[in-house]
Amino acid sequence: MIPGSYTAVLAELRGRNLRNSPNKNTPKKCPAVKCEGTVKRKITKAPPEVKSVEKAWSNFYAVLKSNTIYFYKDVKHFKRNEFESACDLGGNVTVYLEPDKKGTKLLKISKDNGLEMLIRVKTEAGVKATSLEVWFEQLAESAGMSQDQDIKNSLSLSDNSMENSNGHGTEKVCHKSIIDCKEITKKDINEFLNQKMQRSSANKTSIQKILEEQGIDISHLDKSKKKEVLNKLLSSRPSFGDLQKKGLIKYTVFGCPLATLCSRQKVLVPHVVTQCIEAIEHRGLKSSGIYRISGNNASIQKLRFKVDKEEPVNLKDAEYDINMLTGFFKMFLRELPEPVIPFEQYAQIESAIRGSGDSLNALKQIVQDLPEPNKSTFKYIILHLVRVANEEENQMDEHNLSIIFGPSLLGNLPERANLLVDLPIQNAAVEKIITNYRLVFK
Repeated sequence: MIPGSYTAVLAELRGRNLRNSPNKNTPKKCPAVKCEGTVKRKITKAPPEVKSVEKAWSNFYAVLKSNTIYFYKDVKHFKRNEFESACDLGGNVTVYLEPDKKGTKLLKISKDNGLEMLIRVKTEAGVKATSLEVWFEQLAESAGMSQDQDIKNSLSLSDNSMENSNGHGTEKVCHKSIIDCKEITKKDINEFLNQKMQRSSANKTSIQKILEEQGIDISHLDKSKKKEVLNKLLSSRPSFGDLQKKGLIKYTVFGCPLATLCSRQKVLVPHVVTQCIEAIEHRGLKSSGIYRISGNNASIQKLRFKVDKEEPVNLKDAEYDINMLTGFFKMFLRELPEPVIPFEQYAQIESAIRGSGDSLNALKQIVQDLPEPNKSTFKYIILHLVRVANEEENQMDEHNLSIIFGPSLLGNLPERANLLVDLPIQNAAVEKIITNYRLVFK
């Protein structure tokens, strides 16, 4: 065991690293202002009631007073007390320190209302600033984090924060002002390392087993050649499409061909379409920007997995908001292997829109000639979009809806697709059908 590696082991074993104590030379702040300085802020997660939020890094002059952190545009605005926004650290708030992809230490504030933000402390010449360590300590104190709370701190351990107690076989670690001193025995560390080695050994064994099954020996090769052989082995494995053709992977709902799904469910319109549209209309169609505003992607994916596993789901439950349901419905249409109006009909649609003849009657004939599941599903969706367009409050007319649903309901073959050419055709066709739905489905 290398003594220097105790630092990383202790950090991972306890689930947190420990920070260095604050610099004694840090200028004392007056009681009103605990910390201040130039920072970069990024909102990574907003509370549910906030519909739009900036998710890019923005520069601010931050000031911590009492249990509130204020964000000013710059020092001049701070002196005029004109702040852009503020974050109250009262209630259930957790403060972390974690590294970004480049290893730079960032402050992370997480509130029980769903707000999460990252703060990067900057130091600039001639500008009053507080160190990262002091920011962390003061934010944790303002948030009222208890000494027993598991504070995840990714600052590196220093030799000064560990004392080797001679003769007792222990490593004594102190996290001043945040947690009490704790002891981890060398036995704990050795057990932890043994578990890591066993997991690593198991991974190597599984790779070796694959190589043996393929009759491949790489023991005589250097490291770069071994890597090349393993990459070729992985790339030569059957693709997702091949596994699907062999029947080893079977679609349930998402990604399943429309005719197959309808046949399996013994319906003309898939259950996911009828249930989703019913739930959306149950919520009401007056929601501003319906189908244009995106729902929470993580929640949509979670619902998608439930449906794919054929678990019982009631889409009318309050946990599924209107934007989540519309996003879920759009995802189902996007993931169909072939649009509701099949690829083979696209050339006829293109001729109908670009031609000089009666485009509406041509579109009507194309729709009437669709296979029964496609025709019924298309009609069900279009009639729903008509009801959406008839609600003036949602500001989603036939044109806006056609922009969203054009590419999902009909499309060109992937090898022939050209967005600049196809999008205007798709949008024009869907808008014309929504506007003249009575004639098209007569």
